[in-house]
Amino acid sequence: MRYAFLDEEAKKEIRRSILKAIAIPGYIVSFASREMPVARGWGTGGLQVTLAIINESDTLKVIDQGCDGSVNAVNIRNFIHSVTNVKTTTSTKEASIIQTRHRVPEIELKEGQTLVYQVPMPDILETVEPNTAKAKLMHANANYSKLWVLLYEDTSMFGDSRISNRYPVLVNNRYAMDPSPIPKYDTLKLNNCKALQLFGAGREKKIYAIPPYTKVEPLKFEDKEFKVESFQGHFCNRCGSKNSFLDEVYLDDGRVKYFCNDTDYCDMNLQGKL
Repeated sequence: MRYAFLDEEAKKEIRRSILKAIAIPGYIVSFASREMPVARGWGTGGLQVTLAIINESDTLKVIDQGCDGSVNAVNIRNFIHSVTNVKTTTSTKEASIIQTRHRVPEIELKEGQTLVYQVPMPDILETVEPNTAKAKLMHANANYSKLWVLLYEDTSMFGDSRISNRYPVLVNNRYAMDPSPIPKYDTLKLNNCKALQLFGAGREKKIYAIPPYTKVEPLKFEDKEFKVESFQGHFCNRCGSKNSFLDEVYLDDGRVKYFCNDTDYCDMNLQGKL
């Protein structure tokens, strides 16, 4: 079997798309998405990006909704290990490549790390413009008026945007970008991040990127504060954290308890290593 599953020509083609995406932050680059041993929509884009950049010296971490132990994360981690024999970890600090679905790790990323997102829908304009040809023209002209109208309608009717995830961001003062379905809580972590961030959408055959230390801002009106999810008054019932994104869990007896969404952060906090 070839190293990292993909043949060398496929990896070269994906790497060229990644380099173009890095050169133009936020710009959506097409690539020839290959068939993978998982169904499209289950992380094939992120998987191809990871397999194209990984090498023997890397340490891999895979999370799904912040959890290292979910079925999706475990299967993808086992598959990548089986075709590369790289070291795997659940530690954010130890990983050189982190493949993620729907979360940015709580522990701050550092230089030299790469965060690979699994992306279902890559173009933020599809929420307001179904015609892809028109959407490309809007990107070319930096015409994001329909996104602003959407935000204005929400603000005028409900007092704030109703967008809970996939909140539109402006990258390097140029391209409006879909940050994948991360919660608003994670949106601000994209800005000036020390790590390279790569986004892969296998079904849609698109790749885009945010290089390290790039300016990323949520689209918002100047007189409106960007509000994220608040967990005021709640804490993790396992590690006691009041400063992390919490999951609301309903117990069998009807009680509600909160736990850290990021399992590695929760473990580190419990062990006093933060």
